[in-house]
Amino acid sequence: MGNSTYLTLGQAAEMCGWSKGAISKAIKSGKMSVHEKTKSGFQLDPAEVLRVFPKKTETPSNEQLETSRKHNENSAVSAEVNALQQQIATAEVERNREREQLTDRIESLQQMLSDEKSERRQLTALLSDQREITTRQQRQGFWGRLKGK
Repeated sequence: MGNSTYLTLGQAAEMCGWSKGAISKAIKSGKMSVHEKTKSGFQLDPAEVLRVFPKKTETPSNEQLETSRKHNENSAVSAEVNALQQQIATAEVERNREREQLTDRIESLQQMLSDEKSERRQLTALLSDQREITTRQQRQGFWGRLKGK
């Protein structure tokens, strides 16, 4: 078989994500077999490298950092949501207060208008009564007014 099916120590380290020192230590301790040792280095079977050194995934510390970053982003968004909810609640309280004030003002103005209408009717009635009395007195004449008829 040619060299293309076997890996060098550096290629194996790159493939599995472990250091060259860790792979070399595994070879020396006998945990991992070597296809051939040449002047240029070891020739390693890719399947043997992956058996002893499975590919590394993201390290827990990276996951923790990402989780922490997401948590911080979520906290910032939550804080902003809470602030906006408080602003909405304050605006609703203010709107209700203003609505009550305007309702009270409208009722007050309606009552004033009603009072003025009734007063105007009374004054109109008084004025019309005076005209009737004045008109009757003018029609009676001098002798009728003297007698009181």
